[in-house]
Amino acid sequence: MKHETHRRPLDVLIRRPRICFLAWSLIAAGSASAQERPWTLIASQAVRYDSNVFRAERGTPSESDVSSITSIEGRLRARLGRQVAYLSAGASAHRYRDNDQLDFTGSMLETGVNWATVERLSGTLRYVQHRGLAVYGLAGVPQTTDRVLERAQLSEATVRFGITSRSALLGSLAQRRVDYSAVQYQDREFDQNIASLGYQHGIDRALTLGVGARYTRERTPRYEEPTPGNFIANRGTRRDLDVTALWQASGLSTISARLSVTRQRYTQAEAADFSGLTGSLRWSYQPTGRLRLNAQFDRDTGAETRFADFSGSGDTSSQAAESRRLANSAQLEAFYELTGKTRLNTRLRHTRAQLSDGSNSGHDTTNIYGLGIEYQPTRTLLLGCEAARENRSTRSPLSYSYRATMAQCLARLTLD
Repeated sequence: MKHETHRRPLDVLIRRPRICFLAWSLIAAGSASAQERPWTLIASQAVRYDSNVFRAERGTPSESDVSSITSIEGRLRARLGRQVAYLSAGASAHRYRDNDQLDFTGSMLETGVNWATVERLSGTLRYVQHRGLAVYGLAGVPQTTDRVLERAQLSEATVRFGITSRSALLGSLAQRRVDYSAVQYQDREFDQNIASLGYQHGIDRALTLGVGARYTRERTPRYEEPTPGNFIANRGTRRDLDVTALWQASGLSTISARLSVTRQRYTQAEAADFSGLTGSLRWSYQPTGRLRLNAQFDRDTGAETRFADFSGSGDTSSQAAESRRLANSAQLEAFYELTGKTRLNTRLRHTRAQLSDGSNSGHDTTNIYGLGIEYQPTRTLLLGCEAARENRSTRSPLSYSYRATMAQCLARLTLD
């Protein structure tokens, strides 16, 4: 049963005409004078295995399946004076061998403009949308084997005003939205409006510090349905005082951090109210010419975790559910160049999430381990395989434990 018809990618262009029209206009104008091709075309074919497609509880029957993923993506980029416009759009056909009720066509769109004036003003305009299969097994969501599609959208604008060569005022506005195709997930749909203002100062060439304030208004329109067709909305507000740091210790090491004092309140879901510290830490380090490491730590709630590093790729496999009161997660990625054409990669992710429904509370822990190899015989062709294991454990009645093993191989052709 569906309560919302998802719009096709063309409808997105109609709903976001200003950003898309500006990006398209700049690309068309700049492509004529570009020395390099302003476009990239990517086509890929993947085969994926999942031992527990619907994330069934441990000790109960689970369904495994093999799916085929055929994708195509086009990218355009152009520079016109100080402005840079870009547009990326793609579609993917997902076909399952046994559970054909899950077959769907996903889509992605990302477009924007990076702009600057002759003097002190610069900024960005950006719109991102991704439509794909929702994550199964979310805490608090009834288990289902039906197809559930998720559409996530992000619109944002940023402005930077340079006071001196080292200091600047920063401002931003953003809108987020998530909706689903199934009524089982209707209480997870939400939209947010965020405004922020901050100050940034470079201590020296390597270290930049900042301070700012954020205000967020959130609405879940179908939080409760006391009678059929009548809904009670859950509204929330969030206030953050942010302290940020960016330290480029060397050309091989970069660290970025945010520490926030957060206060979050809801009209209906009072169990999700939160006051305390949130934040994030990112470290990129390349100790040798062949080895590169990425480490990150996040402590945050709800949609902040869902939209962390959100892009058109729309990978939600490691994102926390919006109902989780607070999630602490740590991730480590390593990339090692075996040869000039072969690369090994591995990832480890650990997430501990607090759960509460007002009368019960607890936590669950999710671990994801992955190991992959990539081979690039030519500049345009990439072949790769990855295997991963996902485990969730809990003693809370608000969640359940499960295990899943995934494997995927793909071939990707890039033309530019």
